[in-house]
Amino acid sequence: MRASPLWRTSWAHIDAMLALGDTVLIPKPGQEKSHLWVLVTAVDPQSGEVIIVNFTTQRPHSDKTVIIQQGEHRFVDRPTVVFYSDARFTSLASLEAAVNQGIANQHDPLNPALLKRVQEGLLKSPLTPAKIKTAFGEAQRLGRA
Repeated sequence: MRASPLWRTSWAHIDAMLALGDTVLIPKPGQEKSHLWVLVTAVDPQSGEVIIVNFTTQRPHSDKTVIIQQGEHRFVDRPTVVFYSDARFTSLASLEAAVNQGIANQHDPLNPALLKRVQEGLLKSPLTPAKIKTAFGEAQRLGRA
């Protein structure tokens, strides 16, 4: 009995299914450099959006609310900060489509302790946009963060 070709093709393409704490490497427009973005909320079922923040190399002028050291995440190889002033809403479907099309790459999720620090920092940072803080607080209240 020969195996159906269906089993060979069904695993050929697995769509990304991103969730709270997952990370995605997204290239900066016009550059080869990518930043690691973290989903700090689960998807809002009404809007289809998540809140994301990115990691960037620590500089003298950086927001130091949360500093991540080498070894805390496989991507981090030098002192890194969360760029809270660039926190944003994005469509989960468009983020997953970018991964599925090879435009962005899914990376290791954050461990629960690091995710908690990043989420707490979002509320503590004076540079997080007010609309992001408000939406994040609502997501927490509803159990999506």
